Amino acid sequence: MTSSSFALAVAAPRRTGFGSTWGKYAALVATSFRQRLADRAVLIGRIAFYFIILLVFARLWEAVLSRGGEGTQGNTWTDYVWYLAVTEWIMLSLPQLYVDIESDVRSGDIAYHFARPVSYVGSKLAEGFGDMLLRFFTLGVAGVLFARAFAGGWPSSLGGLLLAVPLGVLSGVVMLACLALVGLCAFWIVDCTAIYLIWQKLMFVLGGLMVPLSVYPGWLREVALHSPFSAMLYGPGRMVMATDLSLALAVAAQLLAWGAAAGALLVLLERRARRIVEVNGG
Repeated sequence: MTSSSFALAVAAPRRTGFGSTWGKYAALVATSFRQRLADRAVLIGRIAFYFIILLVFARLWEAVLSRGGEGTQGNTWTDYVWYLAVTEWIMLSLPQLYVDIESDVRSGDIAYHFARPVSYVGSKLAEGFGDMLLRFFTLGVAGVLFARAFAGGWPSSLGGLLLAVPLGVLSGVVMLACLALVGLCAFWIVDCTAIYLIWQKLMFVLGGLMVPLSVYPGWLREVALHSPFSAMLYGPGRMVMATDLSLALAVAAQLLAWGAAAGALLVLLERRARRIVEVNGG
């Protein structure tokens, strides 16, 4: 199905039920995946950036801990490289979903999207998920190759590395919902860049993007662990340091809880956004 034919299908009057609606979302995921696959320059650029980040930090950790040395909780510099490979894999796989939503609001196209028989936010999340899936796969393969080469070996927990994959995908879905929330703020503040930058920096610091939270000062670690950001990055990343199924399940539960909260807020904001469009005459 081409993107144009699917657009006609989505814009058509609703004649079918629940299964057909989910079929449209699935078609959006597939269409977005194919479109991003054709945009190879962006993928190559992200892979190159991923390469540079891992190379720089691998050399840094090697210099700080030295080969065979140990960091906090008995982890080697190799583990820290693999930790960064996981957290950067998640962050670099995220599409700029908030920009698309902000653009629709600014241009007024949002009114046409709201007239379609599927949720506007749901369709944007489906498109973003298709884009993210492609990046997860390509960057995941590249990340394993880069980390294995730069770290000089495998992480302490190969089983944990496998657990990090589904947790990373679940984290990506929750982060997509957060980016959709940022985009919907355009109804009230027009330019969402400031909110995105705040969210991004909190993700970097409280999420433990560059280094595990275990190396943070005690007070900052406690603040981070009680925020949603630690579950999204530190949660999947720490899996490579020790295989712990119960911990993985706890991280998954946290992600599901935060995802449910973000989903509920998305429903509320979309309803309010619809009312704003209706009051202003579409």
